[in-house]
Amino acid sequence: MISGRQALSSIDSNIQQLRGQIAGTEEQIAGYAARKLELQQQEMEQFRELSRLRLDVLADNMAIASVSDTKRTVSELLARRQERLTSVRHEAAECAKNRLALEEQREIQALAVEQTARIIDEAEEKTQNRLAQDPQYRDQLLIVEEIERTLHHAKSKADRWEEELATKGSPYLHDPLFMYLWNRGYGTPDYRGWGIIRWLDGKVANLIRYGEARVNYGKLREIPLRLREHAQRIDEQAIKEYEKLKALDDAAREADGIVQLDQEFERQEATLDEIDVQIEEIVATQRKQQQTLAVFAAGDDQDYREAINYLASELRRDDLRELRREALDTPFPEDDLVVNRLLELEQEEEELEAGIAQFRKALTSQQSRLHELEGLRTDFKRRRYDSAGTGFSDTALIMATLGNLFNGMMTKDAFWRVLEQQRRQQRHRANPDFGSGAFGRRTSWGSTMRFPRSSGGIFKGGGGGFRAPSRGGGFRTGGGF
Repeated sequence: MISGRQALSSIDSNIQQLRGQIAGTEEQIAGYAARKLELQQQEMEQFRELSRLRLDVLADNMAIASVSDTKRTVSELLARRQERLTSVRHEAAECAKNRLALEEQREIQALAVEQTARIIDEAEEKTQNRLAQDPQYRDQLLIVEEIERTLHHAKSKADRWEEELATKGSPYLHDPLFMYLWNRGYGTPDYRGWGIIRWLDGKVANLIRYGEARVNYGKLREIPLRLREHAQRIDEQAIKEYEKLKALDDAAREADGIVQLDQEFERQEATLDEIDVQIEEIVATQRKQQQTLAVFAAGDDQDYREAINYLASELRRDDLRELRREALDTPFPEDDLVVNRLLELEQEEEELEAGIAQFRKALTSQQSRLHELEGLRTDFKRRRYDSAGTGFSDTALIMATLGNLFNGMMTKDAFWRVLEQQRRQQRHRANPDFGSGAFGRRTSWGSTMRFPRSSGGIFKGGGGGFRAPSRGGGFRTGGGF
């Protein structure tokens, strides 16, 4: 079995690994983007060289001056960009440092919560052992067990008779003549009928043997009501006796200092919750910083775009195009070398663009998985799956499933389903079903070592009850039975 804290640690490890992959992808994109800018600058240098070689065909030194101005403008843009990028990276580093400190603090606090839960568990075991030898406590437990058993049978009888009413009452309900007389209260002091109406009702009653049917149907309706009232009275008595037993549990826990330990546990958990809130605030800030850094890495920030666009516009200038065309038309080998170099630079730029597109696609996928994993970690902690009482039975399955989620082969919802199926209550010393905890009501035991469970108590399911005696011959109504 893997504990909840170990599972959370594995999630954290996968998140850190994914962050490393994202950083590597961003570095690749940044390298490609920087290389692309460098290539365009080299293109301008090649045009500068071509201008020098072809100075005799230029009207003036416009091309040379323009290339020099371009280099200065691009350098200024890149210097401003680097200043902004350095500021964002500094903020991100500070944020990461604060988060690391909080994560370490959380680990210490989570351990303190678990240790307090273990102390409470051991203390509860000692208290339960003492109560198990207490004659007064044992007598009250027997009283509650007996009345709960009686309540179980009473409810089963009431349930069975309600089923009987639904089944055997159907013929009465679907006989229009019977229900007409029943609804008018025929044969009871509530009946109001005069003259020919009373005479006709009497004829109908004789026809369908209404008197016998009314008695049978009345009993069929009356018995479930009386049984349910009986069960309700027993339930009220059971609650009173249960509260007496729980009061003994609570008094024992108070006397043995467990209530004070519970209060300390709540304080420890509250501190853990506060740390988690701070971590989530930093995570939200980091997410924004990651988006900003991704923009810089992809070359989508304003300064980089201005530099790229400026260089592109300069490279599209008519005089440079003319310079290149004329160089191709002349037989000078020096010109040809420069033009060939320009063609090589342009081809490399196209390859870089394709590479950047691929890396951006990978980065989008990685960021999506990171967002999903961070959300899973938040939900994992919010649900207290890392609490002292929670574990997961199949360690290999949990690790493999987490790996599939990390690799994008499984959705978060599917991962939660596996967690729910594998979640188990870890072994503990105290018995959460001891004393008042055994009856599916409220329990005083084991709250620090258990994840929420469905109620049920010591008596579950149906059964028992009794059937009404069968009536021989039955009766006939106008509808026919």
